[in-house]
Formats: sequence, C-alpha cells, structure tokens
Amino acid sequence: MECFDVGCALADPRHLDHGDTLPYSSSVCLAEESSACWLDDDRIAVAASDELEDAQESRGADAGPLLRPRGLAVYDLASRTCLSAFQLDEPPGTIMAIGTRHVLSLYSHPKLIDLSTGEVLHVWTKLHSGRQDGSIVAGLEGDAKPPPMALDCLGKRFAIANGDTLTVIEFNHAVLGS
Repeated sequence: MECFDVGCALADPRHLDHGDTLPYSSSVCLAEESSACWLDDDRIAVAASDELEDAQESRGADAGPLLRPRGLAVYDLASRTCLSAFQLDEPPGTIMAIGTRHVLSLYSHPKLIDLSTGEVLHVWTKLHSGRQDGSIVAGLEGDAKPPPMALDCLGKRFAIANGDTLTVIEFNHAVLGS
C-alpha cells in the first residue's frame, strides 16, 4: 500500500510516481488487503480478504499484531507500526470509520466493530449489504452484489437500499465517542 499527498499530486502529477510506502512485510501482514479507511490523521484501519495466508510466510512471522485473513488491523502511519489486529468469523468487506474507535463492516450485513477488542457490537441482520470482499464488484451476482449504499463517515451514518426500502442508520456521537 502507498499513500499520496493529494495537494502535492494536484500541484505536480509526478508526485503520483512515487508514493509513501506503508508497512507491508511478514512482520505486519500475512493477508491480502481488501479495503481500508482513515481513523484520524495518523491511523488507518485495514481489512483483509478471505484469501488464505501463505504457510511459508506465516511460519517465519514475528510476534505481535499481524493482519490475517478475515482480519482487521490498525496501523499508525507516523510510527509505521501495526497497533492492533484481530480476526473475524467472516471477511470485513468494505469498511467505514465510525469515529476513531469503531468501524462499520459491510460484508453480508452491516456490523459495528470495536477496534480495541475486535468485538462485533451490533449486526443489522435485516439489512443485506452484499458480499463484496475487495474493490472489484464485476462478477458479483444475486445476493453477493452490494445494493445501493451511501456512506457518511463524518456524519457517522450510512444508508442502504434493500428492495423498495431505504434504511438510514445514524450513530449517537455521545455514546460512541470520537
């Protein structure tokens, strides 16, 4: 993964030729990244696909937090370290920050996940959100294809269309904190 300064890229497109490489090695990541979102100016949450980890790489992996298949990890870009990581029962799919301590996972059904523990705090089982496990949706058909959605991380809300129904969920800022 690489980061680019959008302001620099707009001023000089050659900036996009060489991004700031984010940590990626057997010491921090044993999985294929499928989505990511910013939590604040220095931290990102990264979701991993369901693709199995390489047995050769996992044998030599260092101790500490590692992004694994069906996992979520929080990276501090300033210190270039993986702060925490955990695995879920299914891939997170597309994720959206809900403040700095939670993410919304949109695989199958929307789920609110606590980034300090990996605990799924709530699942909206009546809302279908598709089974997108990466940026490519071509080839997804039937209930695997994500429905129309709108994500508003600043407003801490999202909307999903299921059939003729549009559902909007807004999170309580006071309850979730920043």
